[in-house]
Amino acid sequence: MLKSRFAALVAGILTLSLIGCSSKDRAVLNVSVDGAKNAPVVLSLLNINKIEVVDSLSTNEAGKVKFKVKLPHASPNFYYLNYKGKRIASVLLSPKDVVNLTIDTLGNNLTISGSQEAELYVQIIEGINAGQKKFDSLTLHLFDFEDNGDDANAQRIREELGKLYVKEKQSSVVKLIQNPNSFTNITLLFRQFNENLPLFASLTDGIYYMQVADSLKKIYPDSPYVKALEKEAEEFGKSMELREKLRQAGHTAFPDIKMTDVNSNTVELSSLLGHPFILLFWSTQESSQKMLNAELETIYNKFASKGLEIFSVCCDTDRTYWAQIVKRLPWINVCDGKGSSSEALRNYNVTEIPTLFLFDREGDIVARDLFDLKELEAAISKL
Repeated sequence: MLKSRFAALVAGILTLSLIGCSSKDRAVLNVSVDGAKNAPVVLSLLNINKIEVVDSLSTNEAGKVKFKVKLPHASPNFYYLNYKGKRIASVLLSPKDVVNLTIDTLGNNLTISGSQEAELYVQIIEGINAGQKKFDSLTLHLFDFEDNGDDANAQRIREELGKLYVKEKQSSVVKLIQNPNSFTNITLLFRQFNENLPLFASLTDGIYYMQVADSLKKIYPDSPYVKALEKEAEEFGKSMELREKLRQAGHTAFPDIKMTDVNSNTVELSSLLGHPFILLFWSTQESSQKMLNAELETIYNKFASKGLEIFSVCCDTDRTYWAQIVKRLPWINVCDGKGSSSEALRNYNVTEIPTLFLFDREGDIVARDLFDLKELEAAISKL
């Protein structure tokens, strides 16, 4: 009797130990594919911007299969189920989940249970797909009306597309507010309304990225998705900071730059007001950027007589080498030798070089990063 009780106690301890060690970064996905008898089903992981195969298992006679999944970074992750090369389902798996999913071989009649997050994710995906279907339908009608010269109906469709965008965004904001700690918010925030327009793209949307990142970081600090959210929130913050500096810049309408040129004279960017001008941030360390100067010289020679100016800021620490490179260039060249610590880089939210701004005579930015010479020349011609 004592031996039996001891064995039961040991078995219980081992079971608890195994659960404690494995459940924090594991999930179970029970899949039933209607019509897939003794057939392989592939489970793939969406790893930020690439898809990786996790496992491939065959269903049994009843079309059922169980995936035991180790979750990267012990955090929720997005997975795809594929049958015969076709994606039939998307699922969000979180630590300790035991999710039951039923689907047919065409990806229809999806049901899911066992996890509130997984169920919410399915609802969100279905909503996104419904919105995308409406968008695609309206777009086809728009193309037809434009091709037939029906301007009135084309304008009506454009207005409907605008209303659809507003409706989809409002719906997403409601979900963000209702589920502040949900990993599904990542899907909402990074959703594309179409290939050129993210749903959350305005500067004021940065607050949503910040809020979601702060909430999820407390729960899943190692998740690459959360880190991507933090980076996105940081970029929004920098853009808002730049906009505020532009708003408060007074008569210049832009953050001024005061630096020394090759002759150690202090030159101010604001001195170019009244002229159309280019503000260029670059480095001598890359030959391609030296070539850019040669291309800009062609444009400068064409438009200098009409008032065009160029204010070129070098982002290097070696002022001696910089001075040798730029001494023959005919426009304003400055460098403070602070490299990436230069205040000018922060003021203009420069995260990569080269970066180019085109200003009109009033000091308003009219274009950015036009490195195609024909496009840049056309923009300057308009000024």
